[in-house]
Amino acid sequence: MQSNTCMERKIGIDLGGTSISFIDLYSPQKIIDERRIDTPCSAGGITEAIVNVLKDMLPLVDEKPAGIGIAVAGQVNPIAKSVIFSPNLPFKEEFPLGGIIHENLNLPVVLENDANSAAIGEKVFGAAKDIDDFIVLTLGTGIGSGIFVNGKLLRGHTHAGGEAGHMVIDPTGPKCGCGRNGCLEVFASGTAISRRAANETGVMLSAKEVCESAKDNERLQELLKDAGEKLAEGLASLVSIFNPEAIFFAGSLANAPKYYFEPAFKVARSKAFGTTGTNLRLEISELKEKIGMLGAAGLV
Repeated sequence: MQSNTCMERKIGIDLGGTSISFIDLYSPQKIIDERRIDTPCSAGGITEAIVNVLKDMLPLVDEKPAGIGIAVAGQVNPIAKSVIFSPNLPFKEEFPLGGIIHENLNLPVVLENDANSAAIGEKVFGAAKDIDDFIVLTLGTGIGSGIFVNGKLLRGHTHAGGEAGHMVIDPTGPKCGCGRNGCLEVFASGTAISRRAANETGVMLSAKEVCESAKDNERLQELLKDAGEKLAEGLASLVSIFNPEAIFFAGSLANAPKYYFEPAFKVARSKAFGTTGTNLRLEISELKEKIGMLGAAGLV
């Protein structure tokens, strides 16, 4: 029997560098509404846009939501409900995002890092229900990671643990939005793929367009293969450190073709320390792009 809490109305928001996704639901099988908008370029613009969409969604059914969960691509303080810093969003100093939304709508608000939310989504709704040690990598505008160890989400001392996208794999590499050079994110994220495609072809293509065009373009296939090999360097380090049973991939790049994932999976298994790569599950999450929204709703 499902608890009353599971069947309460709740709203999940996935705040990413490119878009903001909303889901209003009782359960993944009983969805009221879904929305997506482009991410505004200022903190105030983001807050205003979220409030406006929520005001439009709230009257869709009579029942008041139990709360609003927000997954943010960056460092958050879940206690203060504030965003501390985000390399791909206009939050470069602490901003009381949750507090402002609560003041406008008089509803409980829960804030969490987007990759942590994705891991919670995979644990609650996905293939990790019976797994204690696993990682979710969100591959999109940036690269995030949510890490479960011994059945518990790894948060870190200041709630900023698990930022796998900002491990340095080549200190001579391009500068990352976090301020360092050569982070995994600058080589293997959607933004990195789009930027490199523009440099090599002279045409601005989104990562999605690169993936779609690669079928008939050997140059783009090589580009994706190289990004996948860079991803593998990060995967091998994660596997060596955390020895997970599984790594699940979600986000917009979860739909990338084999040119991206095959080298990543092959190299990660071969380079991981000792036997940590043996029998390692490397899988595309079935929740894919909805994982952040569902995880955010699960926070409620």
